[in-house]
Amino acid sequence: MQEQQLGAEAEAEGWRRMRQKFVRPEPEPYQPVPAAAIAAIVEADPHRTGSVILKAVVRFLLAAFAAYLAWIAGVDARFGEFDIWMATGSTFAIVLALSMFGPARGFVHAAAETMRWVLLIAVGFGATWLAFNWPG
Repeated sequence: MQEQQLGAEAEAEGWRRMRQKFVRPEPEPYQPVPAAAIAAIVEADPHRTGSVILKAVVRFLLAAFAAYLAWIAGVDARFGEFDIWMATGSTFAIVLALSMFGPARGFVHAAAETMRWVLLIAVGFGATWLAFNWPG
């Protein structure tokens, strides 16, 4: 009986050691990250800033201009009417899609920022002209 007791104690000790060996460490308490540290980590992506509407207008204008060039090339090459419209439509779709990738994306961002300032200046000049030339 004593041998059985000693065997059970040895087995229990083995299980205890195994549980201690594979126990997970206690998780550290949650510490909120200060805003200054987050601001230092997060870099401003210039492609995520600015007006989405202006970027869409710039992309549309780029695609429309490329489609116009394709139309001119098709007319100059004396393609049929269907071929000209297929070339124009496919050029529009391809340029619109490609303006969202690579260097064209940076160009769209720069053109949208330029368009924003041009619109602001035009509105300012228009308001000034109206203020000084309003009849009455």
